[in-house]
Amino acid sequence: MSADEFEGLPGAAVSLLKGGVGKSTIALNIADRLADRGHETVLLDLDKDGHMTTQLGYDDAYDRDANLGDALIDGEDPEDLLIETDFGVHLLPSSNELENVETRLKDERFADVKLRRNVVDPLIQNGYDYVIIDAAGGRGKLSDNALIAVQRVIIPLIPRAGSINGLNKMIERQISPIRENIGLDILAVTPNMIRETMGQHNEHRTLVENLNREFGSFVPEYARVDPEIFDALNDSGRTIDSIPKPGIRERTAISRAFKQGMPVSEFDEDCDQIPNFDHLADLVEEHSHA
Repeated sequence: MSADEFEGLPGAAVSLLKGGVGKSTIALNIADRLADRGHETVLLDLDKDGHMTTQLGYDDAYDRDANLGDALIDGEDPEDLLIETDFGVHLLPSSNELENVETRLKDERFADVKLRRNVVDPLIQNGYDYVIIDAAGGRGKLSDNALIAVQRVIIPLIPRAGSINGLNKMIERQISPIRENIGLDILAVTPNMIRETMGQHNEHRTLVENLNREFGSFVPEYARVDPEIFDALNDSGRTIDSIPKPGIRERTAISRAFKQGMPVSEFDEDCDQIPNFDHLADLVEEHSHA
């Protein structure tokens, strides 16, 4: 593979090499914001556990015979697998066969580009505008396929010990090799589920501060804090007008919406975090057509 052979297809993968960081929630809400703008948007659930698929109420699809593996490996038409949700997003559901699909991929030629060639590219050729991928939680062929298919990634991190270390490992082991060979844009590294202000030293502040100091160019606008602000907070002799509240904030509306199988805009159109999902959708649009 070389960079000259590949150009990212419209869309993005939401990915981190571990679970429990809100990948599915963010992917769902980005897809919703794109669909709200009139774009034909496919939400592709590549998580072997099918968390997104079952949470949206499509348990039958997760267990059906025809599945993502038929398209990914055998070249069946992926459009036949799509489900049109009540909120305008087309869902390509996960499957209980994805564990076997990952095993089969290890023996396939050009295994890392199967999702791109057999699923995402045909969908774009058939008129869908964007594909948002809820990537698999661990490192493997499916996770690599997600990044290579669209060559854009949004990485969520939550305030938990080891988050920055996990990001560094993902960059070193997965992102850098792909970037060097075919290209891969990091659209955003977003703090997620932030509860606290930055006024106290705790895991919430540590995450946001370290991201802004070490990965500032990847932090989306809604989470950016000038390092000078943290310096001022550390200096008892200085005062600031207001203490920042950056990142995607933890909101009951977001979690309740997901539990009820819908994006937050369908549950509470006034939720103050919708503009943050809109900003991530802006990044997908801008970089898909740069």
